[in-house]
Amino acid sequence: MSTPSRPSGSPPNVLLVVLDCVRSDLFETTLSRDGAMPFLRALVAESLTFPGAVSTASWTVPGHASLFTGLYPWDHGAHYRLGPILTAEPPTIAELLRSQGYATAFYSANAYVQPSTGLTRGFEEAYWGGGREFFLRFLSMQQATCPDLGGPALAWLPKKPGGERPSPIRDFAMNSFTRLPGVWDGMNRVGGRVNGTYADDAQEICPWVEPQLDGWLGRQPSDRPAFAFVNLFEAHEPYLAAAGHPLGLRRWMSFAGATQDPVLWVNGGWHPKAREIEVVREAYVRSLETIDRRVRQLVEIFRRHDRWENTLFVLTSDHGQAFLERDSLYHRFRVDEPIARIPLWIRTPGARQRGVRDREWASLIDVPRTIAGLVGRDTFGDPSARSLLDPAPDGSPPPVYCMTDGIPAGEAPSMPAERRKSLDRLEVAAYRGSLKGVAREDGTVEVFRVSPDRCPVSPELAPAGAERDAVGEIARQALDLAKARIASHQYHGSVEHRIAGWGY
Repeated sequence: MSTPSRPSGSPPNVLLVVLDCVRSDLFETTLSRDGAMPFLRALVAESLTFPGAVSTASWTVPGHASLFTGLYPWDHGAHYRLGPILTAEPPTIAELLRSQGYATAFYSANAYVQPSTGLTRGFEEAYWGGGREFFLRFLSMQQATCPDLGGPALAWLPKKPGGERPSPIRDFAMNSFTRLPGVWDGMNRVGGRVNGTYADDAQEICPWVEPQLDGWLGRQPSDRPAFAFVNLFEAHEPYLAAAGHPLGLRRWMSFAGATQDPVLWVNGGWHPKAREIEVVREAYVRSLETIDRRVRQLVEIFRRHDRWENTLFVLTSDHGQAFLERDSLYHRFRVDEPIARIPLWIRTPGARQRGVRDREWASLIDVPRTIAGLVGRDTFGDPSARSLLDPAPDGSPPPVYCMTDGIPAGEAPSMPAERRKSLDRLEVAAYRGSLKGVAREDGTVEVFRVSPDRCPVSPELAPAGAERDAVGEIARQALDLAKARIASHQYHGSVEHRIAGWGY
């Protein structure tokens, strides 16, 4: 990698925050409510916002890999069709910044976002959460862990000495927690009170993130620019009842009686009723308000170390979350709007650009390209990526894409064949202008009317015409490209990673 000359002036710090599972429309709706998310409401006034932001993928690993490499999933190869591990070939933005003298640190509350999936390349310091913290939030490991939760969903994770070993008892317990949310919610309340950490307004996942970031930033020389990545996990299922909002007994009983089990839904064993989904969705919205406090803490750390006014702050998500819109629950299997559309904010150093809504489509691949511009790089990742700090290109800007990759081999072996057929498919969405084309592995193509400025959960089909045909063809070509890259095993990685990707 060549070493470009830096732009004049002190290089800005970078704080990149991923709000895992946060979808665009519910985020904006919650933000607009009186009294909700006061810190983020003030911060958005200082930021550039991109209401047309689209994730590159329907789940965690390929979305984060795009965020770090600036490549679409079929180019970086970290998805279920090849084994979702980012291999050493595609350069990452952390590697680029580190080569330019940046201190780099990585703090993830998501057990998938860790070294075993290749997502910590370029970071000098990396801490990530374990599965037990996810369910039992009164626990805080406060150390780097390498979880091995067992079960087919994580079978591709390479085993590491000292990590958690597969345990059928633990797998059963975790699945049971999602089926009986009152049980694990009660365990958090009792366990938290026993160890003195429980409070209705402090039910965070991996609360060690902020102290670790604070300590790391304090150890850096003041003249060394810093790049910090943080993943916050509160908006991922399953949800606690209160999440910062104390509930009365009647509402808590309603919460406790509703399942939140993604495995049961995937297998076709849970057909949620409207009331069940309403309870889960309410808990999701409460989790968004919990996030407000955590983002404020992150910003205050940068302020305390006198870095905030020279920091490029990026707030986004890896994918959204569905609540039975178009018969889709949570994420992973579709490229519908609740899953594909995500928030994306950028606050420039000194908030020199503020209150601007960019009304063109934007992608996660644009984020590393934007950050690379801080060190004088005018390209990074995919050639179509643009710097989000520059005006959108005139004329016909390139489309942006979102891909879903189906079900990994070995997951849900008891799933009925018809159910598997409906979920285990490659699917690519292409957004251009006022249309969205969706091409599927079975050869079908649909085109919808959409807008980068608003996010309908169930857009209407587009009327017949040349423009509709053109966008449908773009989606089909992207799907063909994805299939070709998968067949060629581009970035397939080492033999060890390939075997892990097959579930051994």
